[in-house]
Amino acid sequence: MALKAYILINTQIGKTSQVAQTLKQMPEVKRLDIIMGPYDIIAEVEVQDHDVLSDIVIKKLQTIEHIQHTMTCPVVKIEND
Repeated sequence: MALKAYILINTQIGKTSQVAQTLKQMPEVKRLDIIMGPYDIIAEVEVQDHDVLSDIVIKKLQTIEHIQHTMTCPVVKIEND
């Protein structure tokens, strides 16, 4: 079973759309929304396990130009209606 996580992303002012376009190219990103509030983007990702999630965040996301900060929230339980 895949591991799902939400990644909250802060970007440099005026660069949110540019960062979003880069993130959309990543196969691990299943959904991406530009939001208002303390974060600029929320990305839903699916990966095989925590090690892969860590690699995605550290080696891919945090190296994208104009990303200032990320917060990763792994899903621990999926609630169905």
